[in-house]
Amino acid sequence: MFPARSLAEDDTPAAQALLDRLRPCGYEPGMELAVLAQTGHRIIVALDGAQVAGLVRFREDEGIAWFDLLCGDVVGAGRELVRAVGRVAQDRGLRLSRANVPEDSRLPDYLGRLGYGPIGRVKGPGGAPWLTVERRLPLLPVREQRRSDAAAIGALTGEDPWVFEQGTRPGWFVLADGDLVAGVVAAKADRTGQAEARVPVTRPGYGGRGLEVWMLERAATWAETNGATSIRVPVAPVLEPLKRELEDRRWFREGDVFAKKLTGERVALEPVEWD
Repeated sequence: MFPARSLAEDDTPAAQALLDRLRPCGYEPGMELAVLAQTGHRIIVALDGAQVAGLVRFREDEGIAWFDLLCGDVVGAGRELVRAVGRVAQDRGLRLSRANVPEDSRLPDYLGRLGYGPIGRVKGPGGAPWLTVERRLPLLPVREQRRSDAAAIGALTGEDPWVFEQGTRPGWFVLADGDLVAGVVAAKADRTGQAEARVPVTRPGYGGRGLEVWMLERAATWAETNGATSIRVPVAPVLEPLKRELEDRRWFREGDVFAKKLTGERVALEPVEWD
Protein backbone atom coordinates (compact mmCIF):
# COMPACT_ATOMS: atom_id res chain seq x y z
CA MET A 1 0.00 0.00 0.00
CA PHE A 2 1.17 3.51 -0.80
CA PRO A 3 0.16 6.11 1.82
CA ALA A 4 -1.45 9.11 0.16
CA ARG A 5 -1.51 12.66 1.46
CA SER A 6 -1.58 16.28 0.36
CA LEU A 7 1.50 17.58 -1.43
CA ALA A 8 4.09 18.93 1.02
CA GLU A 9 6.74 21.48 0.17
CA ASP A 10 9.49 18.86 0.42
CA ASP A 11 7.65 16.66 -2.11
CA THR A 12 7.46 19.30 -4.81
CA PRO A 13 10.77 18.76 -6.67
CA ALA A 14 10.28 15.00 -7.01
CA ALA A 15 6.59 15.36 -7.83
CA GLN A 16 7.36 18.02 -10.47
CA ALA A 17 9.99 15.78 -12.08
CA LEU A 18 7.49 12.92 -12.18
CA LEU A 19 4.82 15.13 -13.69
CA ASP A 20 7.14 16.52 -16.39
CA ARG A 21 8.37 13.06 -17.29
CA LEU A 22 5.02 11.25 -17.48
CA ARG A 23 2.84 14.14 -18.73
CA PRO A 24 -0.51 12.65 -17.67
CA CYS A 25 -4.02 13.71 -18.71
CA GLY A 26 -4.50 17.35 -17.84
CA TYR A 27 -0.81 18.20 -18.14
CA GLU A 28 0.16 21.45 -19.82
CA PRO A 29 3.71 22.52 -20.73
CA GLY A 30 5.12 24.83 -18.09
CA MET A 31 2.70 23.61 -15.40
CA GLU A 32 4.24 24.12 -11.96
CA LEU A 33 2.93 22.17 -8.98
CA ALA A 34 4.21 24.76 -6.52
CA VAL A 35 2.10 27.42 -8.22
CA LEU A 36 -0.94 25.14 -8.42
CA ALA A 37 -0.70 24.32 -4.71
CA GLN A 38 -0.46 28.02 -3.85
CA THR A 39 -3.53 28.87 -5.93
CA GLY A 40 -6.00 26.47 -4.36
CA HIS A 41 -5.40 23.26 -6.33
CA ARG A 42 -5.47 20.04 -4.28
CA ILE A 43 -2.51 17.86 -5.20
CA ILE A 44 -2.35 14.40 -3.58
CA VAL A 45 0.82 12.33 -3.66
CA ALA A 46 1.42 8.63 -3.06
CA LEU A 47 4.58 7.61 -1.26
CA ASP A 48 6.81 4.59 -1.73
CA GLY A 49 8.79 4.79 1.48
CA ALA A 50 9.98 8.38 1.55
CA GLN A 51 9.84 8.75 -2.24
CA VAL A 52 7.01 10.24 -4.30
CA ALA A 53 5.56 7.38 -6.33
CA GLY A 54 2.65 9.18 -7.97
CA LEU A 55 0.30 12.13 -7.85
CA VAL A 56 -3.20 13.26 -8.76
CA ARG A 57 -5.07 16.57 -8.76
CA PHE A 58 -8.49 16.80 -7.09
CA ARG A 59 -11.17 19.43 -7.39
CA GLU A 60 -14.83 19.82 -6.49
CA ASP A 61 -17.28 21.32 -8.97
CA GLU A 62 -20.99 21.68 -8.17
CA GLY A 63 -21.03 18.79 -5.74
CA ILE A 64 -19.00 16.41 -7.94
CA ALA A 65 -15.40 15.30 -7.41
CA TRP A 66 -13.13 15.53 -10.46
CA PHE A 67 -9.54 14.42 -10.83
CA ASP A 68 -6.77 14.58 -13.41
CA LEU A 69 -2.95 14.53 -13.61
CA LEU A 70 -3.12 10.91 -12.41
CA CYS A 71 0.31 9.35 -12.78
CA GLY A 72 2.71 7.02 -11.04
CA ASP A 73 5.90 5.13 -11.76
CA VAL A 74 5.42 2.31 -9.24
CA VAL A 75 2.83 -0.42 -9.79
CA GLY A 76 -0.11 0.13 -7.47
CA ALA A 77 0.46 3.83 -6.79
CA GLY A 78 -2.19 4.95 -9.27
CA ARG A 79 -4.76 2.64 -7.72
CA GLU A 80 -4.13 4.07 -4.27
CA LEU A 81 -4.38 7.61 -5.60
CA VAL A 82 -7.76 6.90 -7.19
CA ARG A 83 -8.92 5.46 -3.88
CA ALA A 84 -7.57 8.53 -2.09
CA VAL A 85 -9.66 10.73 -4.38
CA GLY A 86 -12.70 8.69 -3.38
CA ARG A 87 -11.92 9.10 0.31
CA VAL A 88 -11.44 12.86 -0.03
CA ALA A 89 -14.74 13.09 -1.90
CA GLN A 90 -16.52 11.04 0.76
CA ASP A 91 -15.04 13.17 3.54
CA ARG A 92 -16.68 16.13 1.82
CA GLY A 93 -19.98 14.32 1.47
CA LEU A 94 -19.72 13.95 -2.32
CA ARG A 95 -21.33 10.97 -4.03
CA LEU A 96 -19.90 11.17 -7.55
CA SER A 97 -16.30 11.06 -8.75
CA ARG A 98 -15.44 11.77 -12.41
CA ALA A 99 -12.53 12.12 -14.79
CA ASN A 100 -12.07 12.89 -18.48
CA VAL A 101 -9.68 10.49 -20.22
CA PRO A 102 -8.63 9.80 -23.84
CA GLU A 103 -10.92 7.20 -25.38
CA ASP A 104 -8.08 5.42 -27.17
CA SER A 105 -5.84 5.15 -24.10
CA ARG A 106 -5.58 2.46 -21.44
CA LEU A 107 -7.20 4.69 -18.84
CA PRO A 108 -10.85 3.78 -19.53
CA ASP A 109 -10.11 0.10 -18.90
CA TYR A 110 -7.83 0.87 -15.96
CA LEU A 111 -10.40 3.07 -14.25
CA GLY A 112 -13.11 0.59 -15.18
CA ARG A 113 -11.42 -1.97 -12.95
CA LEU A 114 -11.66 0.57 -10.14
CA GLY A 115 -15.39 1.06 -10.59
CA TYR A 116 -15.50 3.92 -13.11
CA GLY A 117 -17.77 3.60 -16.12
CA PRO A 118 -18.27 5.85 -19.18
CA ILE A 119 -21.16 8.29 -19.03
CA GLY A 120 -20.43 10.53 -22.02
CA ARG A 121 -17.96 11.88 -24.54
CA VAL A 122 -16.11 15.19 -24.66
CA LYS A 123 -13.55 16.73 -26.96
CA GLY A 124 -10.01 16.65 -25.64
CA PRO A 125 -6.99 18.65 -26.79
CA GLY A 126 -6.99 19.10 -30.56
CA GLY A 127 -10.54 17.72 -30.75
CA ALA A 128 -9.47 14.18 -29.83
CA PRO A 129 -12.28 11.94 -28.55
CA TRP A 130 -12.27 11.65 -24.76
CA LEU A 131 -14.58 9.83 -22.38
CA THR A 132 -16.08 11.08 -19.16
CA VAL A 133 -15.97 8.23 -16.65
CA GLU A 134 -17.79 8.22 -13.35
CA ARG A 135 -18.00 6.23 -10.16
CA ARG A 136 -20.91 6.51 -7.77
CA LEU A 137 -19.42 6.47 -4.30
CA PRO A 138 -21.09 4.52 -1.48
CA LEU A 139 -24.37 6.13 -0.51
CA LEU A 140 -23.35 5.96 3.12
CA PRO A 141 -19.91 7.56 3.13
CA VAL A 142 -17.79 7.57 6.26
CA ARG A 143 -16.63 11.17 6.42
CA GLU A 144 -14.89 13.49 8.84
CA GLN A 145 -16.96 14.79 11.72
CA ARG A 146 -18.40 18.29 11.33
CA ARG A 147 -19.65 20.82 13.86
CA SER A 148 -23.21 20.16 12.73
CA ASP A 149 -22.84 16.50 13.74
CA ALA A 150 -22.24 17.33 17.41
CA ALA A 151 -25.69 16.56 18.80
CA ALA A 152 -25.97 13.26 16.91
CA ILE A 153 -22.49 12.16 18.01
CA GLY A 154 -23.41 12.94 21.60
CA ALA A 155 -26.63 10.96 21.36
CA LEU A 156 -24.92 7.91 19.86
CA THR A 157 -21.75 7.85 21.98
CA GLY A 158 -22.59 9.63 25.22
CA GLU A 159 -19.77 12.11 24.59
CA ASP A 160 -20.24 15.78 25.41
CA PRO A 161 -21.56 17.44 22.19
CA TRP A 162 -19.89 20.72 23.16
CA VAL A 163 -16.48 19.30 22.29
CA PHE A 164 -17.58 18.54 18.73
CA GLU A 165 -19.27 21.90 18.32
CA GLN A 166 -15.81 23.50 18.53
CA GLY A 167 -14.62 21.94 15.28
CA THR A 168 -13.37 18.73 13.71
CA ARG A 169 -11.77 16.37 16.24
CA PRO A 170 -8.84 14.32 14.93
CA GLY A 171 -9.77 10.74 14.18
CA TRP A 172 -13.56 11.09 14.50
CA PHE A 173 -15.74 9.99 11.58
CA VAL A 174 -19.45 9.61 10.98
CA LEU A 175 -21.44 7.28 8.78
CA ALA A 176 -23.60 9.72 6.81
CA ASP A 177 -26.95 8.95 5.23
CA GLY A 178 -27.42 12.27 3.52
CA ASP A 179 -27.58 14.79 6.36
CA LEU A 180 -28.39 12.11 8.92
CA VAL A 181 -25.58 10.81 11.13
CA ALA A 182 -26.21 7.06 11.01
CA GLY A 183 -23.10 5.96 12.92
CA VAL A 184 -19.89 7.04 14.59
CA VAL A 185 -16.37 5.61 14.76
CA ALA A 186 -13.17 7.09 16.14
CA ALA A 187 -9.49 6.24 16.43
CA LYS A 188 -6.46 7.63 18.18
CA ALA A 189 -2.79 6.91 17.54
CA ASP A 190 0.12 7.27 19.94
CA ARG A 191 3.75 7.95 19.06
CA THR A 192 4.73 4.30 19.51
CA GLY A 193 2.80 3.36 16.38
CA GLN A 194 -0.21 1.78 18.10
CA ALA A 195 -3.71 2.97 17.25
CA GLU A 196 -6.92 2.22 19.11
CA ALA A 197 -10.36 2.33 17.51
CA ARG A 198 -13.67 2.67 19.30
CA VAL A 199 -16.29 0.05 18.57
CA PRO A 200 -18.49 1.58 15.84
CA VAL A 201 -21.99 2.57 16.90
CA THR A 202 -24.94 2.95 14.56
CA ARG A 203 -28.52 4.13 14.73
CA PRO A 204 -31.29 1.52 14.95
CA GLY A 205 -31.92 0.10 11.50
CA TYR A 206 -28.33 0.49 10.34
CA GLY A 207 -26.82 -2.41 12.24
CA GLY A 208 -26.48 -5.91 10.83
CA ARG A 209 -25.51 -4.63 7.38
CA GLY A 210 -21.74 -4.88 7.71
CA LEU A 211 -21.34 -1.11 7.76
CA GLU A 212 -19.16 -1.39 10.85
CA VAL A 213 -16.41 -2.97 8.72
CA TRP A 214 -16.39 0.00 6.36
CA MET A 215 -16.30 2.33 9.35
CA LEU A 216 -13.32 0.53 10.88
CA GLU A 217 -11.49 0.61 7.55
CA ARG A 218 -11.87 4.39 7.50
CA ALA A 219 -10.45 4.57 11.01
CA ALA A 220 -7.54 2.35 9.95
CA THR A 221 -6.79 4.58 6.96
CA TRP A 222 -6.64 7.61 9.23
CA ALA A 223 -4.38 5.77 11.68
CA GLU A 224 -2.03 4.65 8.92
CA THR A 225 -1.85 8.13 7.48
CA ASN A 226 -0.77 9.31 10.92
CA GLY A 227 2.05 6.80 11.19
CA ALA A 228 0.47 3.91 13.11
CA THR A 229 1.91 0.45 12.48
CA SER A 230 -1.12 -1.37 13.86
CA ILE A 231 -4.66 -0.71 15.00
CA ARG A 232 -6.96 -2.68 17.22
CA VAL A 233 -10.55 -2.55 18.34
CA PRO A 234 -12.19 -4.40 21.23
CA VAL A 235 -14.18 -7.50 20.33
CA ALA A 236 -17.84 -6.60 20.78
CA PRO A 237 -21.16 -8.29 20.06
CA VAL A 238 -21.69 -6.04 17.03
CA LEU A 239 -18.36 -7.16 15.53
CA GLU A 240 -18.37 -10.90 16.29
CA PRO A 241 -20.80 -11.75 13.42
CA LEU A 242 -18.49 -9.81 11.07
CA LYS A 243 -15.39 -11.90 11.82
CA ARG A 244 -15.20 -13.26 8.26
CA GLU A 245 -15.58 -9.83 6.67
CA LEU A 246 -12.99 -8.37 9.05
CA GLU A 247 -10.53 -11.15 8.25
CA ASP A 248 -10.99 -10.45 4.53
CA ARG A 249 -9.63 -6.99 5.29
CA ARG A 250 -6.86 -8.39 7.51
CA TRP A 251 -8.43 -7.67 10.88
CA PHE A 252 -7.58 -10.77 12.91
CA ARG A 253 -8.79 -11.69 16.36
CA GLU A 254 -6.10 -11.64 19.03
CA GLY A 255 -7.68 -12.44 22.37
CA ASP A 256 -10.18 -9.74 23.21
CA VAL A 257 -9.37 -7.47 20.25
CA PHE A 258 -9.43 -7.48 16.47
CA ALA A 259 -6.04 -6.23 15.25
CA LYS A 260 -4.76 -5.09 11.86
CA LYS A 261 -1.15 -4.47 10.85
CA LEU A 262 -0.49 -1.26 8.92
CA THR A 263 2.45 -0.05 6.85
CA GLY A 264 3.25 2.61 9.41
CA GLU A 265 4.56 5.22 6.96
CA ARG A 266 4.57 8.31 9.13
CA VAL A 267 3.52 10.90 6.61
CA ALA A 268 1.74 13.26 8.97
CA LEU A 269 1.49 13.89 12.69
CA GLU A 270 -2.00 15.29 12.39
CA PRO A 271 -5.01 14.32 10.26
CA VAL A 272 -4.65 15.14 6.59
CA GLU A 273 -5.98 18.62 5.94
CA TRP A 274 -7.69 18.57 2.57
CA ASP A 275 -9.13 22.07 2.84
